[in-house]
Amino acid sequence: MSIFIRKRQRSVKLNNRWGSRRNRILFATALALLASAAWLASSATEPELNQYLVANSNISSSTPLTSSNLTAVGMNLAEVEGQYLLATPANLSSWVLTRPVNAGELIPQSAVSQAKTAECAQLVVALGVNMANTIKVGDSLDLWAADQSSVAESIPVQIVTAGELVKTFIATDTFSQSAQSIEICVSVAEIRSVVSAIARRATIVAIRSQE
Repeated sequence: MSIFIRKRQRSVKLNNRWGSRRNRILFATALALLASAAWLASSATEPELNQYLVANSNISSSTPLTSSNLTAVGMNLAEVEGQYLLATPANLSSWVLTRPVNAGELIPQSAVSQAKTAECAQLVVALGVNMANTIKVGDSLDLWAADQSSVAESIPVQIVTAGELVKTFIATDTFSQSAQSIEICVSVAEIRSVVSAIARRATIVAIRSQE
């Protein structure tokens, strides 16, 4: 009888030990599944990285942007992402720096300009007559100026030839009258004529260039 009791006690102990091991295995498996689920959830919520251009070395102003002086780096810039130049397949050689950039620095959008406009000066000019609706940013414009004189007839003179239209502005006064101003890129030689016309309060008219 005692032999049977001992065998039964040994069997209970073995069963308890096996049950405890099984519980540990199940518990470990559950932890592994939870860890995997947490990793997958965190990976799914990670923001997608955009490729931005970074200077390989110190780059001086008026330097064309090329693949030799820039590197594409994946970053998440969140709310300031629109302030820096993305690494796109566009032709970089058509852009130049308008200010120096240090090695390792992101290329700000405000620090680049198209190569064809880098050699001219951008001026804001108030127009006496609004431009035609068909004129758009990037078009070449001629500017004509005529002095406002009640004594003698003023002969209009051309003060800008084939200047590039950069931006347009429309302002409305208290009488609901709209006045148009433009930002235009003119050659260095034409700056004096434009400034002189502005100082004389001449009426300035912009038309699409015929060149």
